Amino acid sequence: MNVLMISTDRTLLRPNGFGDAINRHRQYASRVARLDILVLAKKRTQPNQLAENCLVEPVYFWRAKPMINAVCRRHPYDLVVCQDPFLTATFGRHVKERLKEAKLIIHFHGDFFDNPYWLKEQWRNRWYRRLAENNITQADSIRAVSGAIKQKLVNRGIEAHNIYVIPTPVNLEAFVVEPAPRTKPIVLTVGRMVKAKDFPTLIAAAARVASQVPNLEWLIAGDGPLRQTLMEKTKDQPYLRWLGNVNHDQLKTYYQQANAVVMTSSNESFGKVFLEAAMARVPAVATDTAGAREIIIDGESGYIVPIGDAVRCAERVTYLLQQPQLAATMGRRAYEIVTQKFGWQKSIDAIIAMWQQTAKTGG
Repeated sequence: MNVLMISTDRTLLRPNGFGDAINRHRQYASRVARLDILVLAKKRTQPNQLAENCLVEPVYFWRAKPMINAVCRRHPYDLVVCQDPFLTATFGRHVKERLKEAKLIIHFHGDFFDNPYWLKEQWRNRWYRRLAENNITQADSIRAVSGAIKQKLVNRGIEAHNIYVIPTPVNLEAFVVEPAPRTKPIVLTVGRMVKAKDFPTLIAAAARVASQVPNLEWLIAGDGPLRQTLMEKTKDQPYLRWLGNVNHDQLKTYYQQANAVVMTSSNESFGKVFLEAAMARVPAVATDTAGAREIIIDGESGYIVPIGDAVRCAERVTYLLQQPQLAATMGRRAYEIVTQKFGWQKSIDAIIAMWQQTAKTGG
C-alpha cells in the first residue's frame, strides 16, 4: 500500500529530529510499502528522509498544486491521508481527483463543528469551517479523536461506519511514575498559553482555591503568546508558579508531586495531559470539552465542570485537596481506565487497520 500524507506538522522536516511525532510516522512507514509526507510550509526547507521508504517534503502555499502534481507522478498512491479538514484536505481532494483510484481519509484532531468557543478564537475559523463542510463530503473515511466529534459528523450526514474513532498515539509508558509523598497541596496545569486554554477561568479558580487551602502551590507548565501578559496580571498571586517549557523528566516529576491536574480549556478535542496525569495516578478536574469527556469519567476518575465556571472548578479542586484519600482512589481509577482504553500500539494498529480497510473498500 502506497500512502501520501498531507500535513502541517513542520517538526517532521527537521533533520535528526526526535519525539512522538517522528517515532509515530516512522512506525506508520514500517507498516506500508511507501509513505510520503507533504508538509505545508511558508519558508524554504530541505526535504527530510524519515525512513528508507518515507520522504518528507515541504510544499509551499504559493505553488502547492504544481508541486503536488509532480509528487503524484512518482508513485501510484492508494491513499491520501489529510491531517485536518481544512487546507490539507483541500489539497487532498485535488490529489484524489488527479489519481482517480486513490481513496481520501480526513483526520479530525479538533472539535470544529457546532463549537461556538472555537469559532470565537479567531475570525478565520468561520472560513475554515466552510472548508471543512465542503471537504468532508468527498472523504472515503474520516478519523476522529473522540466519540463526541464522531457524533457531530454523523449529525451532518456522514455515515457512521465511515468514521473511525482513534485517539492520538501517546507513549503512556514514558509517564508511568509512582506518586510521591505529598508534603503540601500542589495543583498542576500543563498547556500552551493560548486563548483556547481559557486561563482567565483558571486564574479565577486558583484564587478561590488559595483562599480555602493554606500553602497552596499551583504549577503551570508551558509557554505561548499569552504567557508574559498572564504573568504580569498575576503578580499578586504568589501561589501561581509559571514554569515555562519543561522537559520530559521535569514534567514527570511535577506529575509525581501533584495532588490534582486542572485544565479549563474552552476547546479541547483530545486531552493528552489527562492521559499523562492518569499514568502518574493523578485525578483531573477539567472543563466539559470533547477531549475531557473522552478520557475522564466524572465523579469516578476526576471531575468535569462547565466551561468558564471558575466557581465550580474551584469547588472540585478544593474538595480533592481536602480529601487526599478520595484523590488517591480517583487517581488509581484514572490509571485503570487509561491503560485499558488507550496506548501507543493500540492507536498505531487502529490507524493502519483504517488505512487498509479504506484502501480496500473505500470506507
